[in-house]
Amino acid sequence: MQLVRAMLASLVTSRAAAFVRPALRAGASTRPRAACRPAKFRFSAAAQAAQASEKPLLITTPIYYVNDKPHIGHAYTTLACDVLARWNRLKGREVFFLTGTDEHGQKVQEAAAKAGVDPQAYVDNLSESFSSLLGAMDFSNDEFVRTTSEEHKACVTELWRRLEANQQLYLGAYEGWYSVRDECYYTETELVDGRAPTGAEVEWCTKEESYFFKLGAFEQPLLDFYEANPDFIAPASRRNEVISFVKGGLRDLSVSRTTFNWGVPVPKPAAADADAD
Repeated sequence: MQLVRAMLASLVTSRAAAFVRPALRAGASTRPRAACRPAKFRFSAAAQAAQASEKPLLITTPIYYVNDKPHIGHAYTTLACDVLARWNRLKGREVFFLTGTDEHGQKVQEAAAKAGVDPQAYVDNLSESFSSLLGAMDFSNDEFVRTTSEEHKACVTELWRRLEANQQLYLGAYEGWYSVRDECYYTETELVDGRAPTGAEVEWCTKEESYFFKLGAFEQPLLDFYEANPDFIAPASRRNEVISFVKGGLRDLSVSRTTFNWGVPVPKPAAADADAD
């Protein structure tokens, strides 16, 4: 593992030095997918056939937050995913490699206001920096998703509808400590010296109406699933940690905000839509 990390570090450093800054300065063009260069090494036909029979593999980077321009950490992470994607394609396995940008949230809205521009114009500019990085580094991603795209908004709406239909959402209220940087609520006991466990600053959030996902309802089903499928959690060294975390209690998750408006709008309740029709 240390060797792999060292190789990746060497690759990302050399590629960054050769491509990233000159390409970004020159405004390198973007592309939906970078072509994989022909590899000199090939697996045997039998090995490729065995891989082709496996389930398709989805590989995704984090959907990068656009409160600033990309840096070497983004390049390193995407390169690691690119290596996995190319290696599995080489073995004959079907791969879908996804990356993209997360363009919503309070941090983005505040950063845009500080820059004196409209949030959409702000994210358009930064997202272009991230997509340009793909061509500059010769990454082989199949898709670049933007959370401000109409396709993504439609997917979010559909997911919300399904959760609503399964009665897994409810309207409640939240009051407590909130970290804008982490986009996460924290309890008093989770704070460390008045800050979030990540070191981020927190602020008191007055009672705010919010929709919640019934995450707590999945606590026992998850524990039962882990027991029935002991190899599900990987790496195995993290199994006890994950199980301990779940046993510690899962709190219902706030999935909407009302104190700012830069996000995908919460769909009207299905009943309201039916009445409108």
